[in-house]
Amino acid sequence: MGLAFLTPLFLAGLFAVAIPVVVHLIRRHRGTPVAFPSLMFLRRLPVRDVRRRQIRDWPLLLIRASAVALLALAFARPVLQFGEEAVAGDEDAFREVVVVLDRSWSMTRGDRWARAVSVADSVVTGLQSPDRASLVLFDRSGIVAVEPTLEMGRIHSVLDTTRAGWSGARFGAGLQAASTVLAASDRSRREVVFISDFQRSGWEQGPRDRLPPGVRFTPIDVGDEERRVLVVADVALEHDFPDGRHLVTPTVRILHRGSDVPTRGELVLEVDGAVVESRQIEISAESTSVEMQPFMLAGAEPTLAAVRLTPQEGERPEAFRFVLSPREVLAVLLMESGEAASFLRRALRPGGTPPIRLETRLGTQGLSAQDLEGTDLVILHDVPLPAGPAATALRDHVVSGGGLLVVAGPGSAPGGWASEWDGLLPGRPGETVTRDPARGGSLTGFLRDHPVFMSFEGSEGGSLGQPRFFRYRALSGGLLSGSGSEGEDEPTSILARFDDGSPALTERATGGGRTLLWTSSFDTEWTDLPLQPTFVPLVREIVRYAGARRESTPFVTVGQPLDPGYLLEAAGLFPSSTAGTGGGEDRSGILTGPGGRRIELRPSGGPVELREPGFYDIEGDEGGGGQGWSIAANPDLGELDPARVDPEELTLAVQGDGSASAEGRATPGETSLAEGERRQGAWRFLLLAVLVLLLGEALLANRKKPLAKQVGSA
Repeated sequence: MGLAFLTPLFLAGLFAVAIPVVVHLIRRHRGTPVAFPSLMFLRRLPVRDVRRRQIRDWPLLLIRASAVALLALAFARPVLQFGEEAVAGDEDAFREVVVVLDRSWSMTRGDRWARAVSVADSVVTGLQSPDRASLVLFDRSGIVAVEPTLEMGRIHSVLDTTRAGWSGARFGAGLQAASTVLAASDRSRREVVFISDFQRSGWEQGPRDRLPPGVRFTPIDVGDEERRVLVVADVALEHDFPDGRHLVTPTVRILHRGSDVPTRGELVLEVDGAVVESRQIEISAESTSVEMQPFMLAGAEPTLAAVRLTPQEGERPEAFRFVLSPREVLAVLLMESGEAASFLRRALRPGGTPPIRLETRLGTQGLSAQDLEGTDLVILHDVPLPAGPAATALRDHVVSGGGLLVVAGPGSAPGGWASEWDGLLPGRPGETVTRDPARGGSLTGFLRDHPVFMSFEGSEGGSLGQPRFFRYRALSGGLLSGSGSEGEDEPTSILARFDDGSPALTERATGGGRTLLWTSSFDTEWTDLPLQPTFVPLVREIVRYAGARRESTPFVTVGQPLDPGYLLEAAGLFPSSTAGTGGGEDRSGILTGPGGRRIELRPSGGPVELREPGFYDIEGDEGGGGQGWSIAANPDLGELDPARVDPEELTLAVQGDGSASAEGRATPGETSLAEGERRQGAWRFLLLAVLVLLLGEALLANRKKPLAKQVGSA
């Protein structure tokens, strides 16, 4: 056992112990003056008082000297050290070490993961008591796998069973988890050991917070030179509907990284487990597109498809998976009066999302309920609203959940609109409004948070104001007030206006469906909108919303948060018509992954993350309800980016403000002493002893005072 001092310069205060001794030695006793009539016959003789150089009160002197000495020791901050290592100031004593380990998809390449685990084991093995360590694992999110512990075997056990995953890396997520551990630590020496291959995408995406002040950051790079990478990066799907069939043509994009030498590989397309096409391809460029053989979708069940690429070098192939369902197709019936709808027909061609199956019909004569079976949206393009059985069929179509889009162009005269449609339309189209032929009007005042316009946020929103409108119809009756959407109980709303305040796009909810009214045309007679780049995306967004189709994707990325309400709605377990009304709040489903892992889905639950690639099935709880649905998950392709961040750059970023404070820059021995002194707090006990001695000195001095006066008078 040894004794050390955190601030040894205060030991100079021990010299103050001499003050009580000097005071005792030079203390004088005053006698009582005696009056004498004359001093002329007396001679002045020096008298030596020997008692002045003798210490007469030893207990009082010892108390005072001890108080001064203990006060100096208290300010010197003494530390008791046990064992030879503590006396030597071992640099590993009293450490709080957080091992942060990257487990993203890029760590699976080569032997990166094995080397990372080996390094983490070495760091933990090198710690000695009373060191404390914890383990943080991160990819898109960070988790504390092992809380701070003195038992290093717990960390070794977790490292032995942990494997790298399929998600992308977010360095900030791992550092945030480490900061949480360090913020709760009571130790002055705190360290982060960061083990990764340092893909730049991991630092550029996600949070970029700094570590707490005083934390030492040690990066350990386990990356290596990038080898050849061949992977299917994306699949574009082209839909076509010849002769009533639904054909899908996939175009595969292959990513080639790490080598300039051309290579060959086998590309295989599988649909529902059966091989549709297999071909040998040559890959020379960094990105190569290959159009595969079309295949047909049939029935209402989802179709599970995958594209596999096996390189010539024999590397393990990784499949790119996607899911298609005929239920995602938007069936549109276009009723037109002539060639005026040519621009609209081209905008609704089969390509794009969602896939649109378009049927055309001249006029509304003879329209029956059978003609509308299987139709999601009916478009009346500049034709009068029908009467009689055709009107009844259209009304029933909307009430039962279908969509209706009315385009009130030049052929939609006010006299052609019967009053029986007033309860279905947002308003009645009136007379034509003519604007300045040189300037025209523009589209303004649209609801930016409405599904039709959400994709036009930012700079895209400004493009909606570029088309010029030279004529449009005034709207009368039903909807003339309000600047936008009415309350939730109101069935009508104005979604967009012209610059003079006239309604441009309006909506009315009826039953389970909705009716949209466009007060201008979709040709070039009244506007130049069809000639603008905005035309196709705007029309498709209007049609998608009117047909009650949510944007869907044939695949998602591993680790991407998914809304459980969207998954349940896609599976037919939580219809959008019941959302927000409480009718479907109690509905739930089960998400079953490729490994058999089951996750409960509830509309009010938090986001769901798919942790591995493969196909996931969604069914009603206990196998009941819904139509069932599947979703495909693929690895994060951002992990294939060969660009890497310099570990020194990362160190400066997380400690760029000089966060290695004065305490953090102290030598290991100084840090150990500070930690030990803070834990022991011996100075508190020394100050308490000083207080006790001073109280004792006061009592003892008061008892000695009468005796001193008696001796002095004698």
